[in-house]
Amino acid sequence: MLIGKQIGPYRILSKYRFSSGGNYYKAVHIQQKETYALKFLKKPLKNEEPRERTLLQKLLVAVNIDHSNIVRLFSLEHHEGFYFIPVQFCHGQPLSELIGTKSLNFDLILRIAIQATRGLLEAHENNLVHENLTSQNIILLEGSHIKLFNFVLPFLLNNADHKENQDLKDFDQPNALKTPPLISLSYRAPEQVQGEPADVRTDLYSLGVILYELSVGEFLFLGEDVKSLNQQIQERELPQLITVKSEFSSGWSRLLKGLLQKNPADRYPSAYELLSDLEKLNYGFSLDRLGFRPINPKLSRRGFFRSFTGEEDE
Repeated sequence: MLIGKQIGPYRILSKYRFSSGGNYYKAVHIQQKETYALKFLKKPLKNEEPRERTLLQKLLVAVNIDHSNIVRLFSLEHHEGFYFIPVQFCHGQPLSELIGTKSLNFDLILRIAIQATRGLLEAHENNLVHENLTSQNIILLEGSHIKLFNFVLPFLLNNADHKENQDLKDFDQPNALKTPPLISLSYRAPEQVQGEPADVRTDLYSLGVILYELSVGEFLFLGEDVKSLNQQIQERELPQLITVKSEFSSGWSRLLKGLLQKNPADRYPSAYELLSDLEKLNYGFSLDRLGFRPINPKLSRRGFFRSFTGEEDE
């Protein structure tokens, strides 16, 4: 039991479940008088192990990112035989608990989208791809402020301190009333399902799923097992949002369509173009045309003829 124990400059206060990031300990830094969430490891990370070398490289990048929409990570520490990563302590509600609630309106969804895109843009410009963005690791704080979490920590799954995890049964579980059992896998892009490496467009697809769910009020992919879930992600074609929820504009529907294309080449190429379009919507513009063109656009018969007349295809 670590509660009440002092490890280096930290005094452990309580157990803490940090969104979908698993089990942490809430601790106070005695000299700084600052609160942190500590993620304990079973063993030190070694450069000789390819997976751990990747984690160390990602962690080195992540600790240098200080952005208002990203939960801050700090360098790996070692005290008295314990290995852990200090994480900025944030108390809020994961977006997964807001899906389908009456507290959501378009203005809030748009604010969430803009902030999440700003966080992704900062990470991507530092060559850091999230790879595991879900509605559980975007946290809504007071004042409608959001933070992205878990940029590096999913790589720790095989190195979590299981000995301490046995002592975590009394955690308050997140609201599981509407949460699908495979939620951690339901935000993967089609290329991830096919085993291809993630890039910035993968993160944008995942964000698109989250924004679609917030808009519609229900979870998008609900496979009963991994196989059926993977099939849904790769094959299910989504209707235009405006046909599902008439209160949303055609511009918002068009933007989500640009995020949720199965082929990465047809999606927003970067968070920069996405943020530009989000800001247009935020300032009241109609967004008749997205701020990018797909590399290989698929034209319907109607769209083929519109390409000659100069009209905008829906």
